[in-house]
Amino acid sequence: MFQRICHITLCLMLLLPLSGCWDIKFLDQLSIVLGMGLDVDPDNPDNILVSLQVVVPSQASESSPGGGGGTSGIPVTKYIGRGKTILDALQNMDNVAPRRFYFAHNQMMIIGEDLAKKGVDGLFDLIDRDPEIRIDFSLLVAKHGTAAQVLETLTNMEKLPVKQMYKTLESYNKRASAAYPVSMKDFILKLNDPGEMAVTGSVEFIGDSEKAGTKENVEKISPDGYLRIGNMAVFKNGKLTGYLNQFDSKGLAIIKNKVQRLVVPIPVEKGEVHIAVLHSKASVKARFSHGKPEVVVRIKQRANVFDVDSRKIRVDKKETISWLEKEAEQQVIKMVNGTISTLQHELDSDALGYGNLVYKASPSYWKAHKKEWETLFPEIRTVVSSDVEIYSTGVRNQSYLQNMK
Repeated sequence: MFQRICHITLCLMLLLPLSGCWDIKFLDQLSIVLGMGLDVDPDNPDNILVSLQVVVPSQASESSPGGGGGTSGIPVTKYIGRGKTILDALQNMDNVAPRRFYFAHNQMMIIGEDLAKKGVDGLFDLIDRDPEIRIDFSLLVAKHGTAAQVLETLTNMEKLPVKQMYKTLESYNKRASAAYPVSMKDFILKLNDPGEMAVTGSVEFIGDSEKAGTKENVEKISPDGYLRIGNMAVFKNGKLTGYLNQFDSKGLAIIKNKVQRLVVPIPVEKGEVHIAVLHSKASVKARFSHGKPEVVVRIKQRANVFDVDSRKIRVDKKETISWLEKEAEQQVIKMVNGTISTLQHELDSDALGYGNLVYKASPSYWKAHKKEWETLFPEIRTVVSSDVEIYSTGVRNQSYLQNMK
């Protein structure tokens, strides 16, 4: 009898630490946040303006007609709040939101250009600390505009605008490698890294801002307002210092090993040949020459012939392929050197991570020269080499253009 009582008592005690469903969350009690925007508050420059793009569950069903239009209503709504910090701004939204904001499904953060230029390094402690907020979402800068405008724009291919923005960013990387996704986690790490400055993608609003948030905008073949993914935005010490052009953004993607497909044009007699780089690997290391650091970039790529716009080129000949490979290598080297020159002499930002490379090569040198790195970085010499292998000419050896008179 005593043993039975002990067993029952032990079982009851084991139940005590079980939490059950103490933190259960019902969907009808939550506002699902898909996108967050940060701007300078136009009414008080000392504050920030936080915009949230939130799903309207009754209008966001996948069974509803596509895009933001059709016979259904608008699938998202926007909440705004103002405050000294993100937390202050979110708390100031509580009196207008019928449900608690839920950030676990957030896919994108947009930073307005003015705020990015002012500086963002002190804004993200809540984002980094709160366990409910996943920091694997992507970050974009609103080029020449505001995050609020970007999050107000409805899209035609995807019902949820943030979803279309993210898919466009991924697709642009896969097709052109002129921009690539940067997670909030990686961005925060670079803000606190003296050996490598932060970069991220950009997005630009095009068109009529007054009509971009209406249903009529997505019920047209040509919308009145739409979003376009831009090239890479470069930061220095937490402040936006400028944008790379498309050519330099591709060079950065090569150095950072972010290339998924890169089309390289090669001028030829009476036309151009385009090759598509499908496999790219860059090895970037620092070394010392005569007591000074320099960086060596070795690039190895595999490509195929993508387009032949010349009647004079026969890609069925080995000597032609060999010549195209050498020309492609020179184009790649030119692209990478252009990126390095822009970052060193125009934007003055070590977004290449040269500081970290020098530290790995010689911790003692880095320790001695860390404080003067901003002066040393523009003078760092870079040696770039490229090895391109063309392994395919597609399904045709000869172009039909060669048979035309």
